[in-house]
Amino acid sequence: YHLTGNGGRIEPPNRKERREFRVARADSTTARDGEIVLASLKPGNRFGTPEARVIERVGDSSNPRAFSLIAIHSYDIPTDFPVEAVSLAEAAKPVPLGARDDLRTVPLVTIDGADARDFDDAVFAERDPANDDGWHAIVAIADVAYYVRPNDALDREAEQRGNSVYFPDRVVPMLPEALSNELCSLKPDVDRACMAVHLWFD
Repeated sequence: YHLTGNGGRIEPPNRKERREFRVARADSTTARDGEIVLASLKPGNRFGTPEARVIERVGDSSNPRAFSLIAIHSYDIPTDFPVEAVSLAEAAKPVPLGARDDLRTVPLVTIDGADARDFDDAVFAERDPANDDGWHAIVAIADVAYYVRPNDALDREAEQRGNSVYFPDRVVPMLPEALSNELCSLKPDVDRACMAVHLWFD
């Protein structure tokens, strides 16, 4: 956003986009010169420089939040989930133990850092008692497949997104947060379903 004599103008962060937008003083939301802003296009004005209204001041361009929002908007990364997908995620219940192996006595360690928003993976290793020079390891990942059924709303949305997108200040998840941050997150001291593989190394 840049101040001008009669309001301001907005330059898109993508330099290939040459179009600028005029902003009237009343639509500037007290934005300051040089700030990153989110704006919406005002209706009408088919000729000349289009007009926009500032809807949010993001702040200085060096702010990680500004970097994330520029990338999200530049690449059309979806941040909202369809209502049906959110409903399925919020209605999900923890997986019952049933015939699954109970690994809760194994001191699995999550790989993700303490500041991570989700904990997808966990590992364990011990010397192999049957082989003096060998190791037994377990690698576990959250059992997402239990909650995401073929061609349901969660499956279709995950296919569209392809993966979660990580930024310095946020993650845009592949699945709604009720799953990605909760039931499909291997948090300490909380019962979670996982897919695990035992590995033996000589």
